[in-house]
Amino acid sequence: MEKNNELFLKQNSIFGCLMGATFIFASLLFILADKGIVANVQFNNIMMMLTIFGIFMGVRKYRDEQLAGIISYGKALKTGIFILCIASLCYAVYVYFLYTFNANLLTEFKNITLNILKVSGQNSPLFKMIEENADMYFFPVSIAFGELFNRIIVGGAFSLFIAGLVRRSKLPFNS
Repeated sequence: MEKNNELFLKQNSIFGCLMGATFIFASLLFILADKGIVANVQFNNIMMMLTIFGIFMGVRKYRDEQLAGIISYGKALKTGIFILCIASLCYAVYVYFLYTFNANLLTEFKNITLNILKVSGQNSPLFKMIEENADMYFFPVSIAFGELFNRIIVGGAFSLFIAGLVRRSKLPFNS
């Protein structure tokens, strides 16, 4: 049991770090192409596709290499969420440093977020309070935490579905 837990942590931590690296790489490509990553629909769609593909491949790889091709729904879900948490943590650390050392990006994030909030709640007292205290709400740690939370929630929802796709209670007939 100890060896299984060690193999679980090792393989899935490495895969989670690789998945986090793909998130970072995609972000850097968008930044270098001057496409922006703040409220960019294309970037969000690519991140979602990387999340789905990464969870699917990671759970399947763990199932096939460590569990002899058999995995329960619960174990597949646990594996997917673990991989996702590692990837999200890697990306959140990157986001923290990105917004800490790039003041222009932080300003862009504040402006775009305030514009989105302005459209959705123009005359609300809550919007006026957020607008007046924007520097108190928008700083690198809060943005990184938001990204971490966002990746885990979205990926967790996909993990529920993916775990059902990769679960297998017996080996296929021709194996």
